Amino acid sequence: MKKMKVFLILQKQLEELHQQNKILSASIQRIEQKQWFPLFTVIGGDGAEICCSLRVQSEERVRKGEGVRTWADLRLLAEFMRDKLGIQRCELILTDFELPEIGATNESTL
Repeated sequence: MKKMKVFLILQKQLEELHQQNKILSASIQRIEQKQWFPLFTVIGGDGAEICCSLRVQSEERVRKGEGVRTWADLRLLAEFMRDKLGIQRCELILTDFELPEIGATNESTL
């Protein structure tokens, strides 16, 4: 099974992509009980579709290998996606999930 590559970006970058109408789709993935993260398909700078999620901003958490921003409360994640990104519909993936290979952001790609 081919692993999906997910690029981690800052919330500010994702909000800019929303303002440019470059978010194509969104989903919420369950990792385990009380651990959820969003996935977004966006249009990159070269026109290609890119899968991304949110990066934590705490350097300490990044050093511990916790690069992906997760939510314990699914309702708060849904409200964030609706209020900050204008997401009206998303897929909810309920199967437990191992975090995919994490790629570094390349600002020229986004």
